[in-house]
Amino acid sequence: MFRLRPSFQNLARRHPAGRSFSSKVALDKVLVANRGEIACRVLRTCQRLGIPTVALYSVADGPDALHARMADEAYLIGTGPSPTDSYLLQDQVLEIAQRAGATALHPGYGFLSENAGFVNKVEDASIRFIGPPASAIEAMGSKSKSKAIMKDANVPITPGFFGDENQDVEFLKHKAVTEVGFPLLIKAVMGGGGKGMRLVWNESEFEEALASCQRESQSAFGDSAVLLEKYLVRPRHVEVQVIADSLGNAVHLYERDCSLQRRHQKIIEEAPASDLPAPIRQELGAMGTRAAQAVGYVNAGTVEFLLDTNDPEKFYFCEMNTRLQVEHPITEQITGVDLVEWQLRIAAGEEIPMKQEDIPCMGHAFEARIYAENPARGFLPATGTIWHHSPPCEMNTGASNTGVRVDTGLQSGQEVGVYYDPMISKLIVHDQNRELALDKLVKSLKGYQIGGVPTNIEFLIKCANHPTFRQPGKCNTGFLEDFADDVHMDESTRPSPLAQSIGAFAAMLRLEKRIGTQQHQSSPWSSLSGSWRAGDRASRPLKLAGEDNDDGSLVKCISNRDGSFDIQVVTDAGVEEEFHISGSIDDHDNMQLVVNGTHRMTTTTILRESDGILSVGVWAKEPSQTEEFFWEIDFEHPLAPVSTGGSQGALGDKAVKSPMPGKVVRVNKDVGDSVEAGEVVMVLEAMKMNHSITSPRDGFMAEIRYNVDDIVSDGAVLFVMEEEENEALVG
Repeated sequence: MFRLRPSFQNLARRHPAGRSFSSKVALDKVLVANRGEIACRVLRTCQRLGIPTVALYSVADGPDALHARMADEAYLIGTGPSPTDSYLLQDQVLEIAQRAGATALHPGYGFLSENAGFVNKVEDASIRFIGPPASAIEAMGSKSKSKAIMKDANVPITPGFFGDENQDVEFLKHKAVTEVGFPLLIKAVMGGGGKGMRLVWNESEFEEALASCQRESQSAFGDSAVLLEKYLVRPRHVEVQVIADSLGNAVHLYERDCSLQRRHQKIIEEAPASDLPAPIRQELGAMGTRAAQAVGYVNAGTVEFLLDTNDPEKFYFCEMNTRLQVEHPITEQITGVDLVEWQLRIAAGEEIPMKQEDIPCMGHAFEARIYAENPARGFLPATGTIWHHSPPCEMNTGASNTGVRVDTGLQSGQEVGVYYDPMISKLIVHDQNRELALDKLVKSLKGYQIGGVPTNIEFLIKCANHPTFRQPGKCNTGFLEDFADDVHMDESTRPSPLAQSIGAFAAMLRLEKRIGTQQHQSSPWSSLSGSWRAGDRASRPLKLAGEDNDDGSLVKCISNRDGSFDIQVVTDAGVEEEFHISGSIDDHDNMQLVVNGTHRMTTTTILRESDGILSVGVWAKEPSQTEEFFWEIDFEHPLAPVSTGGSQGALGDKAVKSPMPGKVVRVNKDVGDSVEAGEVVMVLEAMKMNHSITSPRDGFMAEIRYNVDDIVSDGAVLFVMEEEENEALVG
């Protein structure tokens, strides 16, 4: 399928950081072999430079995906929704590029961006690859080879075993014990993005961690080879942005601190790294450009280092990412450089536009990655429809007079599915110094409105506000482990009485307005003078969805003749609180209200009405008034028929349900097999990570409802267990 969208030529032409070059780039047409946020990011710069663009979209994304709509032309890639059936189809990508007349290809990040074989195919097809040569990708894609190259180039490396010829378990275990020492990291030789990596604290953990790492590496990269590397306890993770041209020039654009991580996945990044002595900063930049030149690098790349917090003057090469990084916008904000434009110009054969001494470093910038995930449930990825998406600034425009930028590939009404990374967007802020930029980050996070799927926004706020993170240079890679209790999200916490009352008020106003328009005269909600009115006041209870205690989960809404409501909420302690609320909602979802005499401004919308649930989203316009800045409250829908339950509920605690949507990649048991508590029964893959589903108790398998390659939804019953019969009572 092909789609031509010339009307989108004027979409998002603003430069991300303000610096521009007048000369035309000698590229006739660029195909962006990616999706989502990064595809939109590359398309934006191409459009600003007047370069015609081609996009790809999968069955799962569809032709209405934002990146497909932004491009001048868009083509369906593959026949299936998964990456292997769409964006990873190398021959189809090239066939579409040739059919569309594309003369250059930008890979974005992920997918085919670091595939040396694909780069060779692109160049064999006489298409320019906007990235490094295949030789550099191959050299730096192997962690063992890259370590050897860096050692020869006098770039400091961590101690470890980097030979990938012998992958025998006993051989590697011997190397771990005798040469590397514990703790150590097992890393996939071809790995990246935190996949195929395990931390091992002692010898007893080694074999299981090795098997898991090799299995994940084989699945993700098609190669199970691993290396062993000495683990630096709580280092800082600092990376250098480098760029090189085909004329032998190479520069760095300072560094980024990416120490705030979870399972080696970056959460909040900042540029430049704070509290870094000038000599170390200069040496990092020099080592970054030396690393690039050692492999004949061309185009944009990132050299990652680990800084030893116990010896601040020491740092070690970690790896090189041979592509544009997710966090590249914060470098753009402090330098005023459009890195994608530089990529395009260098691919066209131009010289790097600036000399090293001319590249400025202005102010401070942060990036927070907004994910569809549930921090209260172990950060399990979430899927569903984003019914409401309103960032604190205009999306995908790059530059902002307020110093706030949002890069995204999703809009309201679009789905977050199981097939791709769950990142919704990137929130980037910039200001004169770190303190001001960090304050701006927190304020912008509180003003970011997303409804329909759980997100990590509140978790990000807790991290950004933590006293240790606010101290320059004090955050290291052990931050989340050290301060887990401080930033922990409690799933069991019920919305506060204030939140429940405002949510109920918003639901009442919206339902009354809708039903009044639709004239549902048979409904007790048809008007305030309906059959449920008691004298001059009308009462209607709303029940929080998922609550079993009727006495503690009812919100009683009593309407008054003047249009106000008295809303009674029973607290967790059994105490009844009452709120007198008046107000109105305009056509833009803004709600001005008075709660017990206090004026408040919020945004509110009904997020969904399905499965008997009425979900109301409320965002505080002035979050400083309260600790709570966002409430998504699920009520049992007052107009829905009462559910009588089903067979799944009758299973009780015998049923083991999926904690997330995903794909079954392994089933370890058959019906009738015995199983012990804690034993892995099934493995699910979600958002490119494996998740083990274990048995909660001893017993045997009564039912197994899914097979390998099946797709499961959140909450689906995966298998049913029965208790073993007591043999002493038999016969």
